[in-house]
Amino acid sequence: MAKYYFVGTLLPSLSFDAAPEISPEKLETLLADNLSERDYNKTLILRRFYDILNLRAFWRDEEFDPRGRLSSLEMGEALMSRAGLPAYVYDFVDRYPKKEDRLHHFPFLLAKAFQSAASFKDPFLRHYLNFEREIRLVMTSFRAKKLGRDLSVEFQYEDPEEELIAQLLAQQDAKTYEPPEKYKDLKVIFEKYGDDAMALQRALDQYRFDVVENMVDMADTFSIERILAYLVQYIIVEKWFELDRDKGIQIVDKIIVG
Repeated sequence: MAKYYFVGTLLPSLSFDAAPEISPEKLETLLADNLSERDYNKTLILRRFYDILNLRAFWRDEEFDPRGRLSSLEMGEALMSRAGLPAYVYDFVDRYPKKEDRLHHFPFLLAKAFQSAASFKDPFLRHYLNFEREIRLVMTSFRAKKLGRDLSVEFQYEDPEEELIAQLLAQQDAKTYEPPEKYKDLKVIFEKYGDDAMALQRALDQYRFDVVENMVDMADTFSIERILAYLVQYIIVEKWFELDRDKGIQIVDKIIVG
């Protein structure tokens, strides 16, 4: 396994006390110039996740998240040429030719994206994207409980027999919200910050940051896994410093399966 001593020593520390000291452009150049082709492609897999999210922005004519690989123009070309996006995306657009149907059923596309991540060979990518899926599902369940939404509708594209989904669906008629044991620490966050969108987003970001930190051994400083973890944490921190209060509320409302 390659050790990236040069890259590791140049990556500045990250925290929620200050914006990252390295720009996205400089970080991208550092990784592109110094990682092997195989390992650099792993960073692109992380960015592909934002391409999938940007499809919704594309169909809504909204601003793109710059963390994706494709610009709005490139996204349109990828959809027209049927090249540059995963096959399940083209199956989805064929299944739903109308833009309004694509937006309505976007949770189905997102579920497909997470399903495909389960087949990734890299263990960090599998672990992280599974965590990202699960925390979104838990957050969806919390928001549905708070707003009186029907969870069976929210999870219509998920397998109800999957253990996590079954546990979350069981919360539909519960008096108080109880996250699955695996995510029990989130209960305190929900109870403390559930009525303050920005505070909730900040607490969830810190939770995600800490979980990702623990996905890689503390002593493993220069591996591709540590660099991938750093990239995920960088995105979390960078996105936090981009927020204003209105955007924060919108983001919390979008941390759902659909």
